[in-house]
Amino acid sequence: MGAPRALALCHCFGGTVDFQTGRWDDAEVALHKAIELYRQVGSASGESFSLQRLGVLFTAQGKVDEAREILSEGLVVAERAAMRAHCLTRMHASMLRNRLAANDAEGVRQSLQEGLEAARRHGHCVTCNALLLPEAVRAELAVEDIDAADKHASDLEATATEFESRAWIAMAAHARGRVLAAQDDHTAAFEALDRARQAYLAMDQEYDAARCMMAQASCLQKSDTQPEEAAALETQAREMFERLGASGGES
Repeated sequence: MGAPRALALCHCFGGTVDFQTGRWDDAEVALHKAIELYRQVGSASGESFSLQRLGVLFTAQGKVDEAREILSEGLVVAERAAMRAHCLTRMHASMLRNRLAANDAEGVRQSLQEGLEAARRHGHCVTCNALLLPEAVRAELAVEDIDAADKHASDLEATATEFESRAWIAMAAHARGRVLAAQDDHTAAFEALDRARQAYLAMDQEYDAARCMMAQASCLQKSDTQPEEAAALETQAREMFERLGASGGES
């Protein structure tokens, strides 16, 4: 039909699904095509969303510096987008994820502050928050602000429950597991992470399931119980990361 905007949308969402379900080479091709087409039609919003998703993919692959360049470019594009506030919130969430992977404490602080401020400015879009809040939990835990992390996790749980999204419910359980682990409630943390893992696996999202398994292994190690199960979980998670081409640097 010769409809580049529609094709761009298909490539963008197809690339996102490819990433979530472990077809990362296909995801990169699709997202690059989406970026190219969105530039042709002059859609800054679409280009920004596609750059954001490509940045998340590269971060997961351990291409942290390359991902940061892509996300920085996306932030510039987002500033002139019709959906500017939505684009910026998502971009800051992905930059926060990237800076966490890079162990960049100052970058984490800045991205968290900018992401939360962007969310406040445009009225807390539900979908944008579902992307921002899990990373906000990780960021607050990185600076040992467990109360703030707990609040972000509770907000995500409320949203997930209200909208009955399987993906958001899994993300909320994952976030809650992180908070419980930081509170040294390793049994409850393990159970929350297991709920998240099972939900991710039901959606064929092996990467996020493997992240949960690494966190579960850590819970068992810290509680000094079931060392054999902890080792088995970690080994299985690392095999999944290797199969996907992931760095394994995100937890």
